[in-house]
Amino acid sequence: MRAAVTVAPVGFLLAIQEDRHISHSILSPVLVLATILAVAGARRLPSSRTLALVGGGVAVLTAWLVAQRDDAGTAIILAVLFATGATLAVWEPSPPLSRATRNTAIGAVVGLFALRIVVSENVLLAVSAIAVLASALATAFEWFPLREPHRRHGFALGTILVVVALVFAGYLGAETPGASWFGGGTVHGRTDTGEVALTFDDGPNIGASEKVMAILDANGIKGTFFEVGKAVDADPQITRALYDDGQLIGNHSYEHDQWRWLDPRYPELQRAQNAFRRAIGTCPVLYRPPHGDRTPFLAHVVKVHHMHMVLWSASAGDWATDDAQLVARRILAHARPGAILLLHDGLDGNPSADRQVLVRALPLVIDGLRAKGLKPVRLDQLLGTAAYQSC
Repeated sequence: MRAAVTVAPVGFLLAIQEDRHISHSILSPVLVLATILAVAGARRLPSSRTLALVGGGVAVLTAWLVAQRDDAGTAIILAVLFATGATLAVWEPSPPLSRATRNTAIGAVVGLFALRIVVSENVLLAVSAIAVLASALATAFEWFPLREPHRRHGFALGTILVVVALVFAGYLGAETPGASWFGGGTVHGRTDTGEVALTFDDGPNIGASEKVMAILDANGIKGTFFEVGKAVDADPQITRALYDDGQLIGNHSYEHDQWRWLDPRYPELQRAQNAFRRAIGTCPVLYRPPHGDRTPFLAHVVKVHHMHMVLWSASAGDWATDDAQLVARRILAHARPGAILLLHDGLDGNPSADRQVLVRALPLVIDGLRAKGLKPVRLDQLLGTAAYQSC
C-alpha cells in the first residue's frame, strides 16, 4: 500500500495542470522538477509519526486550495507543498526498492493516468489527498512502522510546515477574488440576463476619467467607478461630474496602499466615505478593496458600515501594459453573462497617472461586448443592490 501511495504527487500533477494560465509545454517540466526536488528534500528529513500526520494534513489542505487559484506560480507552490506532505506521510527509511515494490508503484502511476481520463480534476485530487491522509493516519497510529522515529525533530519540523502551509493559505484567501472563506465579496451577478458590469478602479484621474465617461455616454452605457478617497479630495470636481452624469460611484479606500488592509479596525473605509460626503453629499454602498486584499476583520468593518464588498470575475491587467488591443482581448476572453469586468481609469489613486491605454481600449471592449450579445449596466443594477446611503 505504501508503495502505491508514494505516487500520489503524480495524481496531484495530473490534476493541477488543467486550466492553468500558462502553456503546458512550459508549466509541465517546471511542475515535475519542483515536485521531484520537494520529494528529495522531504526524504532527507527525519521520520516521525508527527511529521506523517502533519504531512497528511498539509496534503489535504493543498488539494483543497487548488480550486482557489489557477495561476502558474500558485500551481508550483501547491505542488511543492503537496509533494512534501505526501512524502512525509509515507516516508520510511528503507533498503533499495524490491521488484514487487517497483511494480506496485508503476501500476499505481498507470492507474492514475487511466483515472485522469475518466474522472474530473476534483475527483483525482480527492483520490490523491485521501490516499495520503490514510497513509498518514496509518503511520501515526503505528499501523505502519517507522525504523528510526525522531519525535523531537518531528515536532519542530511539523510546526514549520504547518505555519508555511497556513500562511500561504491565508495569502490565497486574502488575494484571490473567488475565495469567499477569508472575507469574500461578490464576484459576479445574475447570469440569466445577458448583462455585465464595466467597473473602473483607482480614479478619479485628471486625464482619463471624464474621457471614459464620454465614451460610455456616447454608447448609452453607465459604468461603475471605484474611487480612492485621497484622489477624490484632490479633485472632487471629477467625482461630482461622474455622479451628476449618472455613473455609479464606489468606495475604493482612502490611501490605496499595500498594508492598511491588515489593520483589524480598517479606518480607511470611513475616511473614504467622508471624502465622498464632501464631494457628492452622499456615500457609496459598494466597496472594493485595493488589489482585492481583505481579511475577515475588513469584511466585518464593511458589514458594520452597511456596505457590500464587490470584487471581480475578469481583470484586464491594464495597469501593466500600453497595448489597448491586449487589454480588450483579456477582458473579452472572460466576458460572459453576469461578469464583473475590472479596468483602471487611475493608478493607486494618483490623479495624474497616464491612463490613455484605457481610453483607447474601452471602445474596443464595448464593441466586443456587443458582438457577444452582452449589455453593460451599472453594478447596482447587475447585483440588485442599493447605490448610495446616508453618510
